Amino acid sequence: MDDIIKLKLLMASHEFRTPLTTIQSAACLIEKYQKTEEQEKRERHTQRIKAVVGNLTNILEEFLSVGKLEEGRVEAKISIFNTQELIEKCMLDLKSITKKGQKFDFQITGNNEVFLDKSLLRKIIINLCSNALKFSPVNSTVNLVVDNQEDTVILKVSDNGIGISKEDQKHLFDRFFRGTNATNIQGTGLGLHIVARYAELLKGQVSVESELNVGTTFTIIINL
Repeated sequence: MDDIIKLKLLMASHEFRTPLTTIQSAACLIEKYQKTEEQEKRERHTQRIKAVVGNLTNILEEFLSVGKLEEGRVEAKISIFNTQELIEKCMLDLKSITKKGQKFDFQITGNNEVFLDKSLLRKIIINLCSNALKFSPVNSTVNLVVDNQEDTVILKVSDNGIGISKEDQKHLFDRFFRGTNATNIQGTGLGLHIVARYAELLKGQVSVESELNVGTTFTIIINL
């Protein structure tokens, strides 16, 4: 069996086993809370299940996406759409994985409507924002700025999380790479690789500015 396939299977096994155990544990606890006055406890574990399912969905999408990209089965399909509507939908999709007190602050400048691949842009936003949430503490804010210029779209996602070392930044978009300060945080090491590949399909480039224990800003510049 190809070494890359072995690595994928090993990572998939690990990334799915822990969340599934969490779901099973939470479901068992819910069964124990049968009294009316225990509704708050039931809701807490229900929210926990929803959050873990959201993470599992993201992990599965990453593995499926990288497979399609490697096989050359992803192409940009250009259409006109409303940027604000897309971002508002992304924020709703990300709600299940936000930590306590985390929130989004997004700003759109320029035209509201753009001529791009809506699906690829959505996946880029979801991936960058979910990363920002994952590596940021409770009660923090993730900032998303979209500047729709006449011939360029500039997307920025900023957080106040754990940051990325200068050495790790050199390998950040490599497939399966994980930062040295992120090994104890769930992840596949595929997300940023996929973001960079999607950006290429949109004729864009990704850059990063980061400082350990201060935060990170990802910038994507797409030429229309």
